[in-house]
Amino acid sequence: MSPDSPTGRDLPGPHKPPGPTRREALEGAAAELEAGGIEASGLEAERILALVTELDRSDLRLSLDLRLTPREARRLARAMSRRLAGVPLQHVEGTVEFRDLVLTADPRAFIPRPETEQLVERIAAWARGRGVTDGVWPVRRPNAEPPLGTALDVGTGSGAIALSLVHERIAGRVLALERSIAALEQATENRDRIGLTTRQVELRQVAGPIWSAVEEDRRFDLIVSNPPYVADEEMELLPPEVRRDPREALSGGEDGLEVVRELLAEAWERLNPGGGLFLEIGETQGDQVSRLLTGAGVWARQEIAQDLSGRVRFAFAERPEPSYTGRLTPDAPSGR
Repeated sequence: MSPDSPTGRDLPGPHKPPGPTRREALEGAAAELEAGGIEASGLEAERILALVTELDRSDLRLSLDLRLTPREARRLARAMSRRLAGVPLQHVEGTVEFRDLVLTADPRAFIPRPETEQLVERIAAWARGRGVTDGVWPVRRPNAEPPLGTALDVGTGSGAIALSLVHERIAGRVLALERSIAALEQATENRDRIGLTTRQVELRQVAGPIWSAVEEDRRFDLIVSNPPYVADEEMELLPPEVRRDPREALSGGEDGLEVVRELLAEAWERLNPGGGLFLEIGETQGDQVSRLLTGAGVWARQEIAQDLSGRVRFAFAERPEPSYTGRLTPDAPSGR
């Protein structure tokens, strides 16, 4: 018995109210995010709550009447604080889904966007069309050789494009270039996490001009790039969340096309006959990029295309096969 108890009996400790249910926490988080100006607040709240409870979203929905544990409540408070401070949701979660892959997401590299998934889909469709035999796409055969032997990914960032090309058996080998050492570290972690080898995806730093990092005699079936394409004057107009990505992954110089020009200086020569060039570009850059392509090689075809939202987003050009007899692109460099 406690001598301090007026009744001579032990008194219970202070009553601790139970934590909120997961449903209450979800509704409260969604309201906070909406008040903070975050779009898709309900979806983001569900993803954050799934993170802190270590459940997938379908299991979370089946357990909304359970109460948060003290640990889950603390984790939720920290995650919400970061998100409301402008930290991208993918950085809060620590991962980002890209096609069939789950990649590490943190401030070291640009967060891959859905538009870039569409770019890979365009490459896949083009590559499969190159290798059609008896109406069957070899990329769909488990043991078939990929339709593209070699590819070059310029500005690989997290490695999303390069890793997807090999993982989905679109290309056999990819050389992935990147200026940022921090981004290369993240890409390496992603490659190792997926289980690909250095022979399949070679990651290489660019310390000077782009083409100085590639052997002079090396040629590719595909050259792809999601380069930094934001013009200098537009950098400060980007949403604060986007500006948290590395500046070198966004800024494309005075008109946003600095890296595109550097890439196009040798892209035609570095493609094998029948090879393709794919670029992700800004929605106002279609006409400029079309003119740059016209002056950068004798293409069998070239195209400026829109993403699924109807915005100009992609550029494509294909180097002709040796037997190509089509009309030469106007103003093409001579001697090729």
